[in-house]
Amino acid sequence: MIRRIAWPSRLAIADGFPGAGAPAPVVVQPTELDAAKNANNTCKPLMHSRSRIILSLRGGLRRTLTTSRITRVLESPAPSGRFARSVGLLRTNHDYVPNDTSSVPKLRPSSTTRARRRTVLALGPAIVVLILGAITFDGIRRASQSRALVAHTRDVIDRAQSTLSALQDAETGERGFLITGEPSYLEPYDRGVSSLATDTTALRALTKDNAAQQRRLDSLDVLILERMQLLATGIAFRKVSGLDSARTIVASGRGKALMDAVRLQLGEVISTERALLEQRQSDEADHARLATLILGVGTLVAVLLSLMLNGLLLRSAATEVRLSQEVDARNKQLETQNLELELQSQQLQDQAAELEMQNEELQAVSETLSEQATELEMQTEQLEQTVRALDAETQAAEAARAAAEVANRAKSDFLATMSHELRTPLNAIAGYAQLMQLGVPEPVPSAHHEYLTRIQQSQRHLLGVINSVLNFARIEAGSVIYDITDVSIAMLLAEVEPLVAPQMLARGHEYSCLPCDPQLVVRADPDKVRQVLLNLLSNAIKFTPPGGKITLSAEGLVDDPAGRFAAIRVRDTGLGIPPDKQHSIFDPFVQVDTSRNRVAEGTGLGLAISRELARGMGGDLVVESAMGAGSTFTLTLPRVMPVSAPLESRVDSTSTSVAG
Repeated sequence: MIRRIAWPSRLAIADGFPGAGAPAPVVVQPTELDAAKNANNTCKPLMHSRSRIILSLRGGLRRTLTTSRITRVLESPAPSGRFARSVGLLRTNHDYVPNDTSSVPKLRPSSTTRARRRTVLALGPAIVVLILGAITFDGIRRASQSRALVAHTRDVIDRAQSTLSALQDAETGERGFLITGEPSYLEPYDRGVSSLATDTTALRALTKDNAAQQRRLDSLDVLILERMQLLATGIAFRKVSGLDSARTIVASGRGKALMDAVRLQLGEVISTERALLEQRQSDEADHARLATLILGVGTLVAVLLSLMLNGLLLRSAATEVRLSQEVDARNKQLETQNLELELQSQQLQDQAAELEMQNEELQAVSETLSEQATELEMQTEQLEQTVRALDAETQAAEAARAAAEVANRAKSDFLATMSHELRTPLNAIAGYAQLMQLGVPEPVPSAHHEYLTRIQQSQRHLLGVINSVLNFARIEAGSVIYDITDVSIAMLLAEVEPLVAPQMLARGHEYSCLPCDPQLVVRADPDKVRQVLLNLLSNAIKFTPPGGKITLSAEGLVDDPAGRFAAIRVRDTGLGIPPDKQHSIFDPFVQVDTSRNRVAEGTGLGLAISRELARGMGGDLVVESAMGAGSTFTLTLPRVMPVSAPLESRVDSTSTSVAG
C-alpha cells in the first residue's frame, strides 16, 4: 500500500539524467507531489549510486534515486489516480508531457487526402515518363525509317553502277574475242550477260514506287537489248566470217552510240537517286538530332520528377516514421525491463544446457581421438608390413633383372657365335656351288645346274634368316648405330629400283615408281631406309600374285600442316591383311598365314625390324589394307625444308615402269 507524504511544490532535475543537457525545472501540481512523496517510501529500496536525480523538498531534504530503479516504479502494477499522473511526469527527460495526450489537439491531414497525394505523386512522374517515352519512340522510329530509305537509295545507285559495269565487261569480252579469236576472251562477256539480267531485275524491284525511274528503265532495257544483240552479232560474224566482217560492225559506230545512250540513261537514274540520297540523309540527320534532343530532355525531366517524388516521399516517410517511433519508444520502455530479466534467466538456462552439451561433445571427441589413435597404430603396422613386402619384391626384381641381363648377354654371345658358325659353312656352300657351275674342277652335266641353282637359293634364304635374327637381336639390345644425314628421296628411290626389278620380272609383276619432288629431303640413315624399302618391296613381291601391280611413291605428309614429315608408300594389289592382324604383323615372329601350305616363306621378323628402324630414325611405319584389294605400307621420316634443292637431288623424276 502506497503511503501519502508531503512533497515540495517543485522538482529539480540535476546532473546524471541520461540524455539530459543543462538542468531544467519541471513544474508539478501540489496534489501530484503528495502522491509522489508516498511513492518515495516505496522507491527507497531501489536507490543506486549511478546517475542521480536530486529531489528538492520544502525543508531542504535531498534524496537520490537512480534512473533505472525509477523505471521499475514506472513498471509497477497499474498505478492510478494522482500517483499515476505523478509517475507520468517522470517518463520524460526535460519537458512535462501529460499521460493523457488525447486532449491535445493536433492538425493532421486525413487519410483520404494523404492517399490522394500519394497517388498523384506516384502516377504523375510515370505518366510524364510514358509520354516522353512515346515521343522518343516515335523519333527513333522516324530515324530508323530515314536510315532504311538512305540504304534503299544507295542500293539503287550500286545496282545502276553494277549494270553499267556488267555492260562494259560484255563489251570488253566481245572486243577481245574480235581481236584474238580466242574463246577464253568471252568469259567477261558471259559474266556481263549473267549480271545484266540480275541487276536490271533488281533495279526494277527497287524503283517500283518511282514512275519516272521506271520510265527510264524501260528506255534503258531497249538500249541494253539492242546493244547486246549487236555484241552477239559481232561475235557470230567473227566466228563465221573472220575479223574483217566483224570489224565492219564495230566501225559502224552504232555500238558507241548505244553505249553513250545507256550511260546517259544510267547517269540520269544515278543523279536522281543521289538527289534523293542527299535529301534522305538530311532527313535522317534531322530525325537523329530530334530523337537525341527528345531523349535528353525526357531523361532530364524524368530525373527531376524522380528527385522531386523522392524528396516528397522521403519527407512523408520521415514524418510517419517519427510518429511511429515515438509511440513504439513509449511502449518499449515499459517492456524492456521485464524482457531483460526474462532474457537473463533464459540465458542462464541456455548456458547451463550449452555447458552440458559441450561436456558431452568433449567426451565424444576424446573417444574419437582414442579410436583414431588405435586405428593409426594399426595403419602404421600395415604400412611397415607393406614396406617390408615392397623391399622383398624390389630385391626379387633386382635379382630377376640381373638374371635377365646375364641371359641377354648370353643370348647375344650365342647369336654372335652362331652367326659366325653358320655363315662360314653357308659361304662355303655358296662358293663350292659357284665353282661347280663354272666347271671347276670338271664340268657337270647340264641337268645338275638346276640343282646347284636351288642350293644357292636355299643358301641365300638361310643367310637372310640369320641376318634377320641378328638384326633383331641388335635392335633389342639397343646396339644399332644410325648415321643420320640429309637423304634425297628421289635418289633413294632410283637406287632401289634396279635391286628389285629382276625379282619383279621373274614374278611377272607390273612395277611403277611415281615421280616425286626432287627437293624432298629427309633426315635419316640412307642404308637403314634402303633396308626398310627393300624389305617392304620384297614382301610385296612375295604376297602379290603374278601379274599384280606394285607402286612406289613419295610425297609430303598430307595430314601434317607444318610439313615436318615425308611419306614413302609401297602399294600392292595382293591378297590384303585381315583387320584383326594389321597391328600384330609388326610383332616379332608373327605371320599372317601360318598354315603349312602358305604362299610365301619367312621368319616374321622383317616388318618388326623395319618398324623399329623407322622409329629409331624419328619416323614410323604403318599399314592400310583391305581384303582382296591389296595393302599400302607408309614409311614416315623427318623432313628437311631446304632453301633450294641440292644439286645431287635433281634427278629425273619421270615415272618408270617394269612389266613382266
